[in-house]
Amino acid sequence: MAKEKLNFPGVPVYMNGRNYFIPSLSVRQYRENASSLESALEAREGETAAAFVSRVAAATIPVIGIALRRNYPDVTDDQLDDWLDSATLIQAWKATQNASGMTPVTEGEDLPAVEPTGAASTDASQPA
Repeated sequence: MAKEKLNFPGVPVYMNGRNYFIPSLSVRQYRENASSLESALEAREGETAAAFVSRVAAATIPVIGIALRRNYPDVTDDQLDDWLDSATLIQAWKATQNASGMTPVTEGEDLPAVEPTGAASTDASQPA
């Protein structure tokens, strides 16, 4: 299977049996969706968990879809409604704002090198 070429680097979110790389919103998309982005997505007093997740999904899936379609133009909001769950919904939402804490990557990109840590690592400041 050939690697797909993404238009924008994104944060991988696993849904529908594969990773989708969700880019941050463009500046225009931020501007056009400012009201959704600025609204506080906090549980209301007395709101059940199911009602909260449903309300958050209704507010965020259209914005997630806008960001996702920068790389996957054929993905619909209806598909996202089926693919996302309460955990991946939050991951996808954070990815649209580049606030996930994860480093955006392009599919097929090498992972960054990691320095060894722990008991097996060596400290150059200590004599051998």
